[in-house]
Amino acid sequence: MRNRTSFRVAFCGVLAALMVVLMLLGTMIPATEYLCPALAGVLIIPVVWEFGGKSGGLLYAAVALLSLILAPNKEAALFFVLLFGWYPLARPRLQHLKAKALRVVLKLVLFNAALAAIFALLLFVLISPEVVRQAADWTGPVVAAMLVLGNAAFLIYDVLLARLSDWYVYRLRPKLFPHHF
Repeated sequence: MRNRTSFRVAFCGVLAALMVVLMLLGTMIPATEYLCPALAGVLIIPVVWEFGGKSGGLLYAAVALLSLILAPNKEAALFFVLLFGWYPLARPRLQHLKAKALRVVLKLVLFNAALAAIFALLLFVLISPEVVRQAADWTGPVVAAMLVLGNAAFLIYDVLLARLSDWYVYRLRPKLFPHHF
């Protein structure tokens, strides 16, 4: 690559556009309001591997801002901003913890804190009528079941992030950037 800076800007710009499109799809297709922010977060992985955490953080900030402005479904935007956007950036640092149990507990604490912040914003700040209607039907067992399923889904997402990161590094990266190898 002759001009590394222009390549970095172009690469991040294309991924940012793709991430924003995913976020908008999450608002158009009702069943994907949680899936699309998670997929958008996965696209940060190549940027972190190629250009480092600072470029990944800038990409996250740009897409988070655009999602909050452009996405009609603020719940999907908040899931990206407060969970799925920053987690792929934080995950490599969390993996350096030697104790696996501590690593898992810390990840779950971060997930539950983000989830609590998202629903607090939806219920008390943005006052989403749909979420307020749903919250009226929540009972203790329903909330407990949602938390258990949410935590299990998050742990599966964490494993998938690891597998997708490995797939990118060992399979896709040598094909996209053969001059590095």
